[in-house]
Amino acid sequence: MIFKRSQVSEFANSAGGVFTVLFTIVIAVGMVRILSLAAGGRIDNAAVLQMVLYNALTNLPPLLAVSLFAAVLMTLMRWWQDNEMVVWFSSGGRSLLSWIGPVLRFALPLVAVIALLSLFISPWARSQTEMIRTQYQQRDEVNAIAPGRFIETMGGRRVFFIESAGDAPNRVGRIFVAEAGLDKESTVMAEGGSIEINEEGDRYIVLNNGRRYETQKDSAQTRVLEFDTYGIRVDIKVDQTFRASRVSSQPLTVLLASPTPEFQGELLWRLSWPLAALNLVLLAVPLSCTSPRAGRSLNLILAALIFILYLNGVSITESWVSHETISFWTGLIGLNGTAFLLAVLLYVRRVYMMRWLPAWCSWWRLKEILAARRPKKEA
Repeated sequence: MIFKRSQVSEFANSAGGVFTVLFTIVIAVGMVRILSLAAGGRIDNAAVLQMVLYNALTNLPPLLAVSLFAAVLMTLMRWWQDNEMVVWFSSGGRSLLSWIGPVLRFALPLVAVIALLSLFISPWARSQTEMIRTQYQQRDEVNAIAPGRFIETMGGRRVFFIESAGDAPNRVGRIFVAEAGLDKESTVMAEGGSIEINEEGDRYIVLNNGRRYETQKDSAQTRVLEFDTYGIRVDIKVDQTFRASRVSSQPLTVLLASPTPEFQGELLWRLSWPLAALNLVLLAVPLSCTSPRAGRSLNLILAALIFILYLNGVSITESWVSHETISFWTGLIGLNGTAFLLAVLLYVRRVYMMRWLPAWCSWWRLKEILAARRPKKEA
């Protein structure tokens, strides 16, 4: 009982510390990126806090997986360095396999949380982020029109330039509008205008006293029209709600209902995080084994290398599944199964003290064989 409580307590403290540091770094980096988007006019300033929270929810699965791996690895390595492992091994004939139970007892609830975040909450956060950006891009274009600069709307097909503001809030001074269509281009110049809303809720810029130049692209034929009043609709009332269009923002039900290669690749990415967290926790136990007289650098380098390879393996496997290079089950079982077999191999190596290579392959054994054969050759 003391053994179990001691381990779980130290695992929780280490995981909390590691997660706090990583989460703070991710929040800081995400906030800087989101503030730069707001400063550049790509998102609404009022939605900065929401974007930061959604960005945090999106990054929680990998952060929790790394925190679990680092917590178990750091705690057990400290126990090896402080000779506490010797005490546990000598009490009751315990082996390295005795650490699997307490480690899983601590890790399984967090693995379940990672699965919940990866499968449901993180995609929802991505969809909310995408809808906020889409709503801002499709919101009232009149609010983006400011005197003294060029404003692109309709995906760059229409350009506004207002020389000055009018004497009233809804009035504008001299205005220039250029619009590119499928078969013609038009340019409108007017002395002034006003912003008006019709009965349907659509907004217009009503121009006064100007000219419209229309040029055909195929024949270069130009037509000039003079007008006293000319209205340009700049905002269309949206009757349906915004929806997320990216694959990473789709809910789990959509991914399961449409087994396309892109959806299967995204599903593999989401399922791999809880499996990766479980495999990394199991790998951390044998990777922590070290001699108190030896340094910890080799173990830390090996652990970091395994984590980086695992992370890159998830990304590469997702890409292969999305491009139909391999099947979904081949990628999921192949990647995570390989990590599990590596953990089993490390346990066998540490528990039974087996050599990585046969005894006759060691350098000292080869020297003994050569030394034993040398007198025979001289004789």
